[in-house]
Amino acid sequence: MDRALVTGTKGTVPPGLVSLFKDPPLVGDEKREDYDNLFSAVAAAIKPNDAIVWLLARDFTDLTWDIRREKNFKVRIIKLAQSEVICRLIIYNIGGLDLPSSREQIAEMWAANAEFRLPIENSLAKNGYDASYIMTQALKLAASQFEAIDRRIGTFEQRRRSVMRDIEQYSEASARRLAASADVIEGQFTEAAE
Repeated sequence: MDRALVTGTKGTVPPGLVSLFKDPPLVGDEKREDYDNLFSAVAAAIKPNDAIVWLLARDFTDLTWDIRREKNFKVRIIKLAQSEVICRLIIYNIGGLDLPSSREQIAEMWAANAEFRLPIENSLAKNGYDASYIMTQALKLAASQFEAIDRRIGTFEQRRRSVMRDIEQYSEASARRLAASADVIEGQFTEAAE
């Protein structure tokens, strides 16, 4: 990481791991700052105290980031599907509106421009195609994509739960090792005193 993590953790990323943490799994318009904020929040919650827990914290963060990305894909897909439904309905059901000739232009303008969208939606509603009809049709169009995304989200969630269990098990084992070494040290001091 290029910057220190939030205060409250038991330090920052160990120097030997810094190069592994430099390039987070960002794609498209995802922002490094958003990823770093998530990683910092995870590190603050987990409080990594050695390299293993830092690596597990990174895995947990990456899986959370993947889940977030997949959920954003669902939003984008539904918007695209709504645009497709609107285009189909416009071509067959709306008269009297001055519209661009290509479906792509109509879809882009509908998605980006509220002033353009409102008269189209009003005209469609008058013809029996209200917002719930459009959403229903869009969901039908996107159903197979949603199923694939939901499967990926489920896989990421399962892997994230596994990482959390690994963190808990490792931390418990570390605590037991620490307690055992404290007992040994305590035993050495007791023997020396006798």
